[in-house]
Amino acid sequence: MTTRIESSGKTDVGLVREKNEDSMLIDPSLGLYVVCDGMGGHVGGQVASQLAVATMAEVIRTGNPGPSQGEGDPLVTAIRCANAAVYNKAKNDPSLHNMGTTVVGIRTDRDLMHLCHVGDSRIYRLRAGVFEQVTRDHSLINLYEDNPELASRFGPPNSNVIVRAVGLRDNVDVDHRTIAAEPGDLYLLCCDGLTDMVDDWMLKEMLLDGQKGSLDECCDALVRAALSNGGVDNTTVILLRVA
Repeated sequence: MTTRIESSGKTDVGLVREKNEDSMLIDPSLGLYVVCDGMGGHVGGQVASQLAVATMAEVIRTGNPGPSQGEGDPLVTAIRCANAAVYNKAKNDPSLHNMGTTVVGIRTDRDLMHLCHVGDSRIYRLRAGVFEQVTRDHSLINLYEDNPELASRFGPPNSNVIVRAVGLRDNVDVDHRTIAAEPGDLYLLCCDGLTDMVDDWMLKEMLLDGQKGSLDECCDALVRAALSNGGVDNTTVILLRVA
């Protein structure tokens, strides 16, 4: 069975930042949907997120991952290739030193949803009225939660910084899971420009409103909510509905 996917997305620079360092991809022909949140200051974050998205699309489109990158799910492979592209570009251009990007992506394959992420951008799912985050942030707080010895030795972290991103090192671990799609499922891919501004309970209410309505209008509403709560960061959202 091949699942039909409806999609929509929106990105906004916000009310504080001068540049939009987020990038997104909606490509139904590839079954590929990606949100990247760049980091690195000046132009670095913008370059990193755009390069990551372009590399992932090219790898999925051509099926050509290059040397040593071709193991595992195609989306995992594509993110590893994006990591190499961002890392090598930063290494060869001092003005881009330490640039990187978070990544969340979904690749659809018949009735399966392949979900991958690196960093603290997120994927949520609304299914039969149940709203849940289906990724887990690669954050310092979660790292301490997983390793209680760190807290006992150093105390709890003072900030929720990320501990994994694409392009910061010559290789990257990619979290991957596969979920069987069900009619009516609604997936939200987003950066922290949304989740830092809008609580999960409000996201749920907005997705419940948009589950059977216009995805374009729901994306607009999500971005407006982030802006109305301060809009301190770029905000990018993608919605996928399983028909």
